[in-house]
Amino acid sequence: MKSLVVMLENAADRPRAELDGRTPLAVARCPAAARLASEGMSGVLGKAYGRGPSSPEARLAEFGGLDEDSVRFTARGPLEAASMDVDLDGFTHAYRGDFVTLDNGVLRDGRLQRMTLQETAQLAEAVQARFDPTRVRLHALAPARVAALVRAPGEDLARGSAPWRMEREEVIDLPARGSEIMAEMVEKSAQALARHPINDVRVDLGENPANAIWLWGGGPLARLAPPPLRLHVLTQSAMAAGFARLLGAGVEPLLDPWTAAQPSDVVDADAMRRRLAACDRLVVYVEAPDAFLRGPAAEKVHLLERIDVLLLQPLIDVFRRVKQRRFLLLSVDAAGADELDPAIPQPVALWGSHLEPDATAHWDENACRDGALSGLSREAVMSLLMGD
Repeated sequence: MKSLVVMLENAADRPRAELDGRTPLAVARCPAAARLASEGMSGVLGKAYGRGPSSPEARLAEFGGLDEDSVRFTARGPLEAASMDVDLDGFTHAYRGDFVTLDNGVLRDGRLQRMTLQETAQLAEAVQARFDPTRVRLHALAPARVAALVRAPGEDLARGSAPWRMEREEVIDLPARGSEIMAEMVEKSAQALARHPINDVRVDLGENPANAIWLWGGGPLARLAPPPLRLHVLTQSAMAAGFARLLGAGVEPLLDPWTAAQPSDVVDADAMRRRLAACDRLVVYVEAPDAFLRGPAAEKVHLLERIDVLLLQPLIDVFRRVKQRRFLLLSVDAAGADELDPAIPQPVALWGSHLEPDATAHWDENACRDGALSGLSREAVMSLLMGD
């Protein structure tokens, strides 16, 4: 059985007042996603392996075929670090680090805009000067984002929460146990960046200054045990690319579906058929654009409709020619929910050979609640995906 798994970050959302209390996914015209839901089985997935609300890296590990222990301990920071061509020897943990704006000890902006990779590298260099490079090492990963390697053998470090979930919170509210490195990074980066020329220019231009680094998604650096299937990953996410590299799986860049002009710019049908022929499972992981978190609801609706036309429909066109097939579509929360921030329902649809369709007609948070996959165990969903 060939399987194709498409994971869309932050497709699901809360009801928006500007959409008359509906979610962007409920409003968007997405015939390809609707076809997957109406011709297959749908639902809202529960938590992964007894964890709290599932992180995207846990979902990636689950549907990438990893075992329970690997899913439980998979973390964003180590995966993103693994995507880079840097030496990880001597370090035990890794974090994702985002440049943020602090204002009198309050996290005012957790997702900075309009920063180049070169500016990110210069700011990271200024902060690096405050740390022993054999204990903490920073690498520019993407605009306004770094990978932070940490040497802390034997320590159980806190994972940390995504900064945009902590906006308007005082940074002194960091959890005490295991968060010393997170607090130290905030303090020392704030000192290093207080009067950095790049921030002077940002303020002059009306932009929020990048005056601190916020660490989150932390976890131990470890090689993952490969799953018992041939896996290939197509993505523009550093996290998903690092996941594939750690497994020794194939990985290729996904052309940005949010800015593409036409379907062929995203899905090359012939290349997709070759990938499917060479693997048991193809995972397409799509990192969310900033507009999904910051933009108006109408813009998110438009982008959801674009991804349906530019990615989902071409994938269906290719995959429907496969005789024994299962196509899984799911939304994942890019930051993962926590106890203080109730999880947004993440819809899922499973389409393919020899499945009994349920009564779901649309792929969105409410329509999928009563689908046949809701309430099923992780093992049951995985069995369906495998065709057992």
